[in-house]
Amino acid sequence: MKGSITPRGKNTWRLRYNGSPTPEGKRTILSETIHGAKKEAETLLRERLSSIESGTYVARKRETLAQFMESWLSRYASLNTTPRTMVGYKEKTKNYIIPCLGGNRIQSLTPRHIQDLHSYMREKGLSNQTITHAHRVLSEALKHAVAWKILPSNPAGSVKAPRPEQREVAVWDFEQMQTFIETSKFSQFHDAFMLAIFTGMRRSEITGLRWEGVDFTTSTLRVTGTLQRITGHGLLPGSPKTKTSRRAISVWQNTVDILHSIRGKQLSLHADLDDLYQNKNGYVITDDLGRPIDPNRLTREFARLVKQAGLPHANFHSLRHCHASLLLADGASIKTISERLGHSKPSMTLDVYSHLLPTIQAQAAQSLEERLSGSNLNR
Repeated sequence: MKGSITPRGKNTWRLRYNGSPTPEGKRTILSETIHGAKKEAETLLRERLSSIESGTYVARKRETLAQFMESWLSRYASLNTTPRTMVGYKEKTKNYIIPCLGGNRIQSLTPRHIQDLHSYMREKGLSNQTITHAHRVLSEALKHAVAWKILPSNPAGSVKAPRPEQREVAVWDFEQMQTFIETSKFSQFHDAFMLAIFTGMRRSEITGLRWEGVDFTTSTLRVTGTLQRITGHGLLPGSPKTKTSRRAISVWQNTVDILHSIRGKQLSLHADLDDLYQNKNGYVITDDLGRPIDPNRLTREFARLVKQAGLPHANFHSLRHCHASLLLADGASIKTISERLGHSKPSMTLDVYSHLLPTIQAQAAQSLEERLSGSNLNR
């Protein structure tokens, strides 16, 4: 028997067909019931027989997407992703994927279901960025469902995630930056803020910077690790977010002086406190007992200082944008800025800071004309 179709009621059909033999060589007979016209049943039977012959047949299961996602998270994602990534996977699965699609059998998913997820999230007022993140989580999970022979293909693969909105980053002008620096002088985290302005490092990169990554001879900082608080795990060291985030950053005298000052204070505290001093991992930014700093403390202190100084709203990450804007204004190339910031490619840097270029070009034109106005070229 190759395959047969038997009526089971109005527009209901039972398919029976030979499956792949068992490892012992025994014949298997498979069956399933479908609803629809007989022509649809005939088409499906041909597809089943063709997939068995080509070795791409996937056995029918009753597993729901919710069941699969929970299994994928616990058996695969928890063992193959960083704690921070795992938190994001769980959050997108719990809040969006399961409420919208969890009750569907995983093998009944179609590209239309994936599009339904996008619409569901958009109706909740969520950004394209959040929708894209949820899409990627679901697509990654379904990719493994294909690899594990649960699905013949990934239904998310043929659906395009919405393009994230390009928002103009808020950047302080030079006077506002000076105001913040002056206001932060008596903060315990003043040095961390200055490192952000002078290097463009991310918050977690600054808290994760260790003395082994500081080269005073070449005036270079090597970004090789991070430190961040992960829900359910506490304060954890980690790796930079991308391959290009692992980078070397050249610094100038002011930054070198700050680092020498920090090092001197730490050595003095270590001498005074002896065994009570706890900086065994060699972090650059610590409290007075040598303990690493929770990045969230930097965020809270930054917000307090911004309010105290009466400056326009900004967050700690804004200091990274200030660093980039200063480099742009000083004529640095997009490629140089991209390398310092650890962006994956210069085009990403250009997308983020393109709105600053017209003003910078006008300043450059003005500067050029002023310098040439008294030269022989103008006579």
